[in-house]
Amino acid sequence: MAEPILTLGEVIIRTTDFFRGKGIVTPRLDAELLVGEVLGMDRLQVYLSFDRPMAESEMARARELVRRRAGMEPVAYILGRRDFFGRSFEVNPAVLIPRPETELLVEAALAALRDERWAGEAELRVLEFGVGSGAIAVSLAAEEPRVQVVATEISPAAAEVARRNAERHGVSDRVTLLVQADFEGVGDGFHVLAANPPYVDPADKATMMPDVVNHEPHQALFADNLGYAAIEQVLKAAPELLATGGSVIMEVGAGQMDKTKEIAKAAGLAEVSVIKDYAGIERILVAYKL
Repeated sequence: MAEPILTLGEVIIRTTDFFRGKGIVTPRLDAELLVGEVLGMDRLQVYLSFDRPMAESEMARARELVRRRAGMEPVAYILGRRDFFGRSFEVNPAVLIPRPETELLVEAALAALRDERWAGEAELRVLEFGVGSGAIAVSLAAEEPRVQVVATEISPAAAEVARRNAERHGVSDRVTLLVQADFEGVGDGFHVLAANPPYVDPADKATMMPDVVNHEPHQALFADNLGYAAIEQVLKAAPELLATGGSVIMEVGAGQMDKTKEIAKAAGLAEVSVIKDYAGIERILVAYKL
């Protein structure tokens, strides 16, 4: 006996309930995104098509995507993309999935680059530590045509994703990618040093969501020295890398800001300020070389 034909809306409701039972934090959103992927629809089109019957071939494809998400594979990896700062970025398990709070880093970097002190500069030089998908570097270059980015990345596979994203958004001529773990040979005189480094203490691994700890690259998540190793690496190097008046703009984890500010000041950076994320967590450090 053939299974009853379900409408798009019915599939969304059933999938949402199934995901909720699996402990998925955003069950409705994930259901809409995955069903929309099967049908080639954005979320608005999904909402406007709730009465549309789904063909068996579509149901089969939807079941496969739902199965993957129920196994805690991140939606962004299933779709192969993630929206960030108004653009779509390719993502895969080689790169950390861009987070909404990291958009605050991009906003802070753009504000620093557009400061009146740099108004007469024909070229604005940005150094990024750990480029990952390229979300930060590409967004800065796409938003500000004077920007030239040098970006380091320890993972060749991640650097390749960043390269494709730079090409996709038409800024590959202004984003230079270096596969290395340090700042050797990157130059100096940068107006902004941007970093979203690994900052999770490996001891916290057991408390993390399974879709993060079991799927995202650990070298982009975890750092030695209680999560501060990469933070210290960037801040201690910053004075030699920045132009006078240049700024380091860095994302850190919850509860890490006080020590991060101490590290920045000990490195000789000044005018240290903090930006809170949407949950009120001190998330973005801004510090200057005077």
